[in-house]
Amino acid sequence: MKKLSLLAAAIICSAVTFAQTTTPPTTTPVSPVPAQMKDLRHDERDIRNDKATEAKDVKTGNITGAQAAQADVKADRADIKTDAATLKSEGVKHPIAKADGQIKRGDEKDLRNDIKDVKADKTARAADVKAGDVADAKKETADIKADKKDIKKDIREAKRDGVKHPVKRAVK
Repeated sequence: MKKLSLLAAAIICSAVTFAQTTTPPTTTPVSPVPAQMKDLRHDERDIRNDKATEAKDVKTGNITGAQAAQADVKADRADIKTDAATLKSEGVKHPIAKADGQIKRGDEKDLRNDIKDVKADKTARAADVKAGDVADAKKETADIKADKKDIKKDIREAKRDGVKHPVKRAVK
């Protein structure tokens, strides 16, 4: 009887002990790869913008500005090299090529959205003209002009980023 009571007491104590402990929450490890790819994309864009600035400064005769842009390009290249090495060590294959592809897809997406905005503004302007609402039609015309400036800027950026025929690719 003594053995049975000790066994029952041991079972109760162990049950109480297990009931009090909580299981640790399972957390999925957060991968730093997306943040590093974003940093790599920004460095690539910075290089392209700095090169364009450098060319513009050389063309206008601003040598000090061109040298500063050249130094920025050199620093960005070093950043890209370290980011690419880190991403390769984490298992990303060809991180620079992937970043370039992501940049190009982003440029096409921006251009596609601006073209959709222009189309929507044109239909809204046509509806306003048909309804006789001149003030809203003028507002839509101003929006169209602003969107066309955005399209020109996006085309310039896409060409700088290496997208061939950005308008044709955006309209697809």
